[in-house]
Amino acid sequence: MTSMLSDEDLVRALRTRADVALPTMTLDPGETVAAGRRRRRQRAIGGSVSAVAALALVAGGAVGAIPLPHRTPVGTQAPRMLGTDPSVEVAQNMWAANVPVLRDGPDGSWLDLNLSVEVDSRSPTGGRIYAVGVQALGDLPDGRAGVTVAARDGYDGGDGSSLGTAATVTWSTDRTLDRGALYPAARRATFLPPESASSDWRSTVVILVGDVPPGLENPRVFVTYPVGVNEDVDGDDVIAQTGATFEVPTFRAPGSDRLLFAVRENTTVANFIELQGSAPPFTTFVGADGATVAGEGCGRLDACELTADQVLARVQP
Repeated sequence: MTSMLSDEDLVRALRTRADVALPTMTLDPGETVAAGRRRRRQRAIGGSVSAVAALALVAGGAVGAIPLPHRTPVGTQAPRMLGTDPSVEVAQNMWAANVPVLRDGPDGSWLDLNLSVEVDSRSPTGGRIYAVGVQALGDLPDGRAGVTVAARDGYDGGDGSSLGTAATVTWSTDRTLDRGALYPAARRATFLPPESASSDWRSTVVILVGDVPPGLENPRVFVTYPVGVNEDVDGDDVIAQTGATFEVPTFRAPGSDRLLFAVRENTTVANFIELQGSAPPFTTFVGADGATVAGEGCGRLDACELTADQVLARVQP
């Protein structure tokens, strides 16, 4: 005869059998709780970092701290010569520096552009031929570089002394290009030759010097004058009714990897600009891949949006 178990004895017996059937717990409860807390902290930190990064991206785009898509890194650029002569005639009585020569002077090395001007700082009626050169410009703020343009005593035994800065050309060194803006115009270095004894007319001699934007691959440089110049039947220069576009060579700036160009203007054109207020020239830059950058002043001839082919079509033969 089987004795009857009370309810309490039955529950106690069932609990004992269950404890025997279940395996012993191998996890430490305290360690398990600590690990869970660590995982929650890591998820919280990860979410915060992602949120901060997203906010930085938005804020950086707003203030320009992060480069925008239109900022173009520097391209490979090599000087472009037109032949091998020291200077070349690129248009009617327009001469451009082609193979400059590095020389030494009392104030340091300078680059002889092989372009000359007749000036004399000692006598208004005297005259002497001086070389025109560029020299690295010092004492500029961080992020800027440049050159000075000056006539120098480089002929007839001259020591290369400068007659004084006629113009300065400066540029940014951040090596990027904002494709949405027109590139700064070239600078005009003006020289006044000695006064002629037989005339009260004093012609102005201008050397146009500019730098090349860094974001173009092996660029070509095209200078456009809104008023051109032709040669009449007597061999004299006369102002043309239409503009003139021509290519100019480039060379490396002293103390920098920036490319420069320099043109000695036709005297008739220079006087028309300086003395009669005609529009100065502007420059268009064309990369090897066909990309173009327009210079300030292009709007005078609706030339700010020209393609490479359109620029080349305007070049004088």
